[in-house]
Amino acid sequence: MNQIFEIAYANLLSPMVLFFLIGIIAVLVNSDLKVPTAFYTGYTMIILFTIGIKGGIELRNVSFFEMLPAIIAAVFLSIAMLFIAFILVRKIWKFSVEESWAISAHYGSVSAVTFIAGLAFLDKIEMSYESYMSAILVIMEGPAIILAIIFYKIYIQKQGKETDNPNASLKHVVKEAFFGKSIFLLLGGIFIGFVAHADGLLLIRPLFGDLFYGILCIFLLHMGMIATQSLKQLEKLTPYSFLFAFLLPFIGGSLGIFIGQFIGLSLGGAFILAVLTGSASYIAAPAAIAQAIPNANSGIYLGSALGLTLPFNLIIGIPYYYWFATFYY
Repeated sequence: MNQIFEIAYANLLSPMVLFFLIGIIAVLVNSDLKVPTAFYTGYTMIILFTIGIKGGIELRNVSFFEMLPAIIAAVFLSIAMLFIAFILVRKIWKFSVEESWAISAHYGSVSAVTFIAGLAFLDKIEMSYESYMSAILVIMEGPAIILAIIFYKIYIQKQGKETDNPNASLKHVVKEAFFGKSIFLLLGGIFIGFVAHADGLLLIRPLFGDLFYGILCIFLLHMGMIATQSLKQLEKLTPYSFLFAFLLPFIGGSLGIFIGQFIGLSLGGAFILAVLTGSASYIAAPAAIAQAIPNANSGIYLGSALGLTLPFNLIIGIPYYYWFATFYY
């Protein structure tokens, strides 16, 4: 058990986690620190493009059939976490149907930043992993969001509450979930990395490679600020109301290890699958859910996914997933 505390301590001192903590502190002390919106949009694009480009380069050496078990596992885990999350927040935490489906969509989807932090952890300890995991990230983004909205629409139709909002139509939601900013940039990056000439990729490496972790640290600084601001809006809710934000990562991470080992992934690959399954979306899911389930309290699903689950994974989840993977393997 001492190993997990040693890993957690080492991870806590990583620059990414420290930048996130500084963002939290900035809000708590009412600092006037701000990140310009245009800058935020720019470095979000760089981060997502870089993940995709790296994955596309690695996909050149992988066949579809080699990836197929992981693809099936990814879809299964995404859907499984959707229903596990819904049952927990609806039956145990007694959230409304609207908020239960909204929360579940976030926990069935995945976080690109948590994924990057997991890769950085493996790079630090020099452990290899399957090269196609960036593609698995993309695959796990959309299914839970779409299913959550479909089930919510079935519910409101039965209740006679159908809305006339065109942005809440299933067609619009599918477009948002599968071709919204985050997934589109990831897919675009994968395409570029897969088809571009090696000489051309070297020319863009300074921005989409060498500067990546520095930009990511600024992004996490901003995320720490947004997460804390989201939580401050939920002062009326008790701490018990958000225990699911810590329980679901444990469940998802453990399932990811079990399934990863079952389909034959390496230790590093199973760890990354656990990181993905234990994470929660705060980019793709909020964009789709805000339009499709407008009555759900955005503070609850964004506050839990971004304000609680993200820092939990950065500080505790990642060390736990690695410890559990080494223990199970």
